[in-house]
Amino acid sequence: MKQRKSVCLLLALLMLTAAFLAACSGDGGKDPVSSGNSGTAVTDPSGTPVTSAPAPETEPPDPDTVHDLPADLDFDGASFKMASTENWSCLRNDYSGEIVNDTKYEVKCYAQDLLNVDVEENFEIMAGNSVGSNIVLNYVLSGETEVQVFNMLDRDAAANTLEEIFLPISRMRYVDLSKKYWGSQAAEKLSFGDYQFLALDSFQLNSLNRAGCIFMNLTVAENYNLEVPYDLVADGKWTLDVLKQYDGAVQHDVDGDGKLTHEDVTTFGYADSRQLLLNVMSGANVPFIEKDEDNLPICTCFGNEKLINVMEFTQKLFFNPATSVSVDGDEKNLMYTQDMFIHDRQLFLVAQLRDIVYSAEMDSVFAVFPYPKYDEAQENYVARAVDAIFPMVINSIDAETADMVGAVLEAMSAYAYQYLFPAVVETSLQFRYNNDPRSTEFIKLVYDSRTIELSDMLVWDIFGDTPTFRLMYQGTAPATWLASIQSKAENILDDYIDDIRYLVKNLK
Repeated sequence: MKQRKSVCLLLALLMLTAAFLAACSGDGGKDPVSSGNSGTAVTDPSGTPVTSAPAPETEPPDPDTVHDLPADLDFDGASFKMASTENWSCLRNDYSGEIVNDTKYEVKCYAQDLLNVDVEENFEIMAGNSVGSNIVLNYVLSGETEVQVFNMLDRDAAANTLEEIFLPISRMRYVDLSKKYWGSQAAEKLSFGDYQFLALDSFQLNSLNRAGCIFMNLTVAENYNLEVPYDLVADGKWTLDVLKQYDGAVQHDVDGDGKLTHEDVTTFGYADSRQLLLNVMSGANVPFIEKDEDNLPICTCFGNEKLINVMEFTQKLFFNPATSVSVDGDEKNLMYTQDMFIHDRQLFLVAQLRDIVYSAEMDSVFAVFPYPKYDEAQENYVARAVDAIFPMVINSIDAETADMVGAVLEAMSAYAYQYLFPAVVETSLQFRYNNDPRSTEFIKLVYDSRTIELSDMLVWDIFGDTPTFRLMYQGTAPATWLASIQSKAENILDDYIDDIRYLVKNLK
């Protein structure tokens, strides 16, 4: 198989080029998350359609994006198997002529040919699109060893880690977590004590597709004579206070029934109300949970005036029934406002990068911006990756198999960072589906500022879904709510810390 590597890669390059041309010409246009939307090509400021991404960089690749696997590494046809849900599949099994699909397939082909392994994904174990902790725990307890890697949703990955059924990925031979393709910018947030169990890989698209951003409908902005804050965003001056200045600028009770519904017009909306508060908090860099001096989780929300300000800000702008569409706290009637944005009845939509694709066929042009900063003193914009998926390695495998698993993960993540992510960001999001030329740089900015917060993995068990849903709709004062649950939340977190300390102690 080693002898065929150069030929296979040449064929792969030719087919990838053909797929790229087909996608850019509009013949193969599937979106990055397989919605089937045909998309709209972006135009430059003169109105000329842009039909392809810019030419590739001619400079040598950044060493932090290239793996350092030994050239003679060969695993003699060994089997590498992952368990995944079908919706979150990171690989494909054949060419289709669509660039994202075909590049996913190339990720698999590259690792197979480079390392002489047979890469396979199993969806039956995760049947029903469930990635719950019990599925993996029961599989391990059953003594099965066919699958070596489970692709886990963040909060389930954290729970399984504490069950001692996964290897610390920082201990795996051949995996270099200092590389960009492992989300090195988020490494500290994904570790407990001295050990990193979780790492953002590049062959699964969740951390990219689900990276948070905010859209602005330019037709609505023009109709109401509102400024589009391109320059403020570019200059790092896009803050919560700037966003707040738009409060009430767009509001119209169309049917005159005295309450705002999806048929009316509002300033602010969201694609997912459950994640909205955490999204805004993350953009403002004020999570519920941070790390102490021992790199262990600690609640930093109690008595935190900055955090309370962000919670009150979010509640007022997005959950006030007098100025926004409300579901009256009824979880069963959870409603989304994305349809309002698409039909020019909303100015701003808190969304994710994948929503660029879902909104691509709307008649109006929309700008894509990062989440606002807390203030101008905040160094960087932050794009929270919602429900990221992590490759978790079963700790019951032998050392030789663990070496093979580490090498395959390293190869796939490095290759995907150089080819799959650009296929999604540059070819698909920036140019095929984006209809606002000035947003091209901001889509890249969101991509570059992706991160994952520890609070995403622990907040559900410690705080429940109250801070992300009921609290906002009930109109409860955030400071009052925080004071009422402080003792309970700290006790739950103490139990987590005890489990983490026990786990880390056993690894010494």
